[in-house]
Amino acid sequence: MKTRLLTLALLLAVPSALAHGTMVAFFGGQIAESGEYRAEFAVRDGSIRVWLRDHDDKPVKATGKATLLLGGQKLEADLTPKGDGLIASVPVKAKDKLTAVLGLNVDSKPVSLRFQQAEVVMPAVSGAAEAGRVAFEAVCATCHGSALRGTDGGPPLLHEFYALGSAHGDDVILAAMNEGAKSHMWKFGDMPKPQGLKDGQDKEVLAYIRAVQTANGLGGSPADAHSGHGHH
Repeated sequence: MKTRLLTLALLLAVPSALAHGTMVAFFGGQIAESGEYRAEFAVRDGSIRVWLRDHDDKPVKATGKATLLLGGQKLEADLTPKGDGLIASVPVKAKDKLTAVLGLNVDSKPVSLRFQQAEVVMPAVSGAAEAGRVAFEAVCATCHGSALRGTDGGPPLLHEFYALGSAHGDDVILAAMNEGAKSHMWKFGDMPKPQGLKDGQDKEVLAYIRAVQTANGLGGSPADAHSGHGHH
């Protein structure tokens, strides 16, 4: 019952947060706007992804190129259609620091967008957090990414939605690891109950998630000292 009530609370809260036209990052990426178009940009291991939408959040077809500044090098790649968005295969990792400049063409009109991404800090951990790191890599990284920035199969955990003090507190993350979760914000679908976590490993994984979040400026307290509210 508690989980259902928390889910309902977020379902009611999320639309009000978007009432003034804020674009939802459906796939866990960054958001930028250019005129009548809104773009979401995400870095995956081995590729970059772009979703272009109008102000009604309807997908918009586009073509174009991406120029990346990565590790002192300049990379250029063509963006090709994939699903409702665009993709370019490039030698990047989700954890990388980079700058991306997108030159798109929409209905014969040029659209230019720029994104910057900081490098993920992976802290040295020990004890429960180290045990959680091992379990996370084995079970959770497939969907949430080894850098916690998400994949095409699951959202980023390095996100304000999952920080301490957010609607998705410790109790919510633990519930998702033990029960799965219904989708209500992202476009990844429902989260099934993870397979492979042993009894007690949920709290260890949470300790690791909190350690990485803290190292990257999200939160700042031990995982087992707090409880939040909401749902995945």
